[in-house]
Amino acid sequence: MNIPSMHRLIHNKYYFVLLSSTISALITEFILFHKYVFYSIGDNVFPLSMSYFYNYQPFFTNVNGGSIGNNIILIIYGFFYFPFFNKYGEMVSFLVTTFIGNSALSLLIYKNSLRYNIYISIFSFIVTIGSEIFLNSGLDLYYELLLLPNTFIPIHAVFPWIIYFIDSIIMDNDNLIVKFLEILAASLLLIIFIGFVLTLVLTTYVSVVIFFIGLLLSSNLKIKRKLFILILSTLVIIVLNVLSFLPSYLSAIPYFSSHVGGNYYVAALKFYLQSFNSSVFNVLTLTYFPSSIAFPYYYIYISTLFATLLALPAISLNRNIPKIYYISLILFLLLSAWLAAPYLFPSYISLYSHIPYLWSLDIPWFSFTYVLFVSASISLGNGLVSIKSKRTKIISVIILLILIFTQIYPYYSGQLTSSRAWNPPNYLWKVSNIINDGSYKNPRILVFPTSGVYVAYNFSPNNTYIGAGFWSTLFNGDVYASYFPYNCYSLEWFITIYPSFNLSSYEPFLNAARLLGINYIVITKNFIPKYYFANYINKVEIEKLISTLPSSSIIYDNSQILVYNFSSETVAVIPNYIIFVNVSKPLWYNVTEFHILLSALNLSFVNYSSAALVSSSYEKEITESLKNYTILYRSSDITVIKLNNVPRLEVENENPSVIIIKIVKDDYNSLIPVLVRENYQSGINEYINNYDKIVPGYSNESFIIMTNSSTIIINYNGKNILQYIYLIYFYLLIIIAFVLILIKNNVFKYRFTSRFFDADSLQRRSR
Repeated sequence: MNIPSMHRLIHNKYYFVLLSSTISALITEFILFHKYVFYSIGDNVFPLSMSYFYNYQPFFTNVNGGSIGNNIILIIYGFFYFPFFNKYGEMVSFLVTTFIGNSALSLLIYKNSLRYNIYISIFSFIVTIGSEIFLNSGLDLYYELLLLPNTFIPIHAVFPWIIYFIDSIIMDNDNLIVKFLEILAASLLLIIFIGFVLTLVLTTYVSVVIFFIGLLLSSNLKIKRKLFILILSTLVIIVLNVLSFLPSYLSAIPYFSSHVGGNYYVAALKFYLQSFNSSVFNVLTLTYFPSSIAFPYYYIYISTLFATLLALPAISLNRNIPKIYYISLILFLLLSAWLAAPYLFPSYISLYSHIPYLWSLDIPWFSFTYVLFVSASISLGNGLVSIKSKRTKIISVIILLILIFTQIYPYYSGQLTSSRAWNPPNYLWKVSNIINDGSYKNPRILVFPTSGVYVAYNFSPNNTYIGAGFWSTLFNGDVYASYFPYNCYSLEWFITIYPSFNLSSYEPFLNAARLLGINYIVITKNFIPKYYFANYINKVEIEKLISTLPSSSIIYDNSQILVYNFSSETVAVIPNYIIFVNVSKPLWYNVTEFHILLSALNLSFVNYSSAALVSSSYEKEITESLKNYTILYRSSDITVIKLNNVPRLEVENENPSVIIIKIVKDDYNSLIPVLVRENYQSGINEYINNYDKIVPGYSNESFIIMTNSSTIIINYNGKNILQYIYLIYFYLLIIIAFVLILIKNNVFKYRFTSRFFDADSLQRRSR
């Protein structure tokens, strides 16, 4: 293709946006993934299969015993993860979401070039690509990898579009209907994809307000039109936020006041800076390079180049710079000052101690980094394209290339990414297929060893830390893989800490698994002990468990992983035995309590597959409701009763969020105790029909339904319209986006509507 043809091509808006966004996204993708196919940053990783959607039902999370909760937002985010690509899902997802975000930046630069009569040349094309690569590089790329798998927020695909809509709302000469639709679109994007994460709300909303107010004040709109847009936008964002997030915002204040604080914020900020062997100035100028570089005073030179490039459009002999350049530059400086203030002036932290919601900034690299990069990239892209001098253009491109090189080199060379990259072994999908194709409709899987804090597996030669969250995205079932010990009384916690006691038998351990209804046990041999609670896991404990389990139940075996078909337990059962146990203190902190539970799980006369474990505080309540039972054992802390002639039970699992239990009563006339192996939660009775009484099981890991009915239906689906608010927002966003695409591209005529609703036309008619 010759230069004139290239000029004609990039003058077309669609080709300009498509080509620049695609090229920059492909370059970023190549930089990151040219050596590795996957990254594991933090506690969880990207979804590895479509099991993600199976386990996250709209109103029921099928993980670690199951829990009631609105997961519609996670399902919406799941569309950005392409889990049907299995191990390559992250590669595809990162490419697509980067392209989506870059296209908004390309459109922003293209529109402002036309708006300010800036000639669109190959230089504009190069600057746009450079700005987009800069946006997805360096520190920002590092924290985008942190952001995506841990919070499930594809923010880098969405936030540039929010800024684009704000620019369009204020600066484009559209009618009021179009502006209203754009206000709705920007508000919905902000609420659905950002407002859900409270650590992002403060900085992103402040950034949006600064962009909005800055553009509004700098626009040529009449005062009345400015006030109208301001009032309309404020009302829309308030109404949509009140419907969806007001309870979360209110509950955030006591949460942060009890979990984090001012000192923690400063400590986290210092860690953020020190982790890159740099200073405040280096981080605020978004520069990073390995400390081992043999280039003295490297940071001073690079930071100076960055500051020069940002200021170059303002000091050039050009008086036609897009106003968004100045607004984004001011935003960058304000965010930088906000980020640096508690670190540079420790006394400033007293402000954080008196305003609890500011403590949501306890993860500064999460709250600030991306917004800093967006504001800098918008400023660079829209400022540099306005330069007219050929010499200045050449200088700016050279500086931009140098900056981009310093940002991407640690990733391209692997100096930074090699410690976090991994290739999921193929046998994971073999195990996944075996379990998913098994005879159980919704199996419960125990992955051993588990951990009280984090679980890590050595799936790479450099001991990469890989959080345990990926297991629940591999199996269509309820996965017990890691357990955060908020409930230190539980059977899950008992299983987690069991190896630390160096006991000779693993039978109590397996009996706890039977009580939980475990169907498969997956034993991994490639764990990293240093990441486990108290470092108690070792190969000796692994071998003890293997020797206890029957070899005939092995359904998959290689050098790294063993899979056992452990039992045929179902989610519900009428127990033959009820064990009442008096455990009132956390297991780990009081060894006596652990041994009480150990004794309760080591009774030779109890079939734990048909047993229920209940706190002693409910013994009187349950026994008074039963008629035909025998006391088998009683001590000061443990009581065991056996129910006589219990009826039969059948379970139908339509999906994890709907359970149908049918009871063949025969001549059984008293209340029937039905044990459901799901987590007991307050308000559980709202989801169950045909019951007389509900009693929580031990540590709320199960519950007992006392009933006379022959059919019980547990339906966890939403009960009121507000529970579907995210889904309504998402569908509304899709419709609005489709309509805006049609209108902006003149697909159908809307002149009559425009004239009817246009304020200027109405004013002329009134005269």
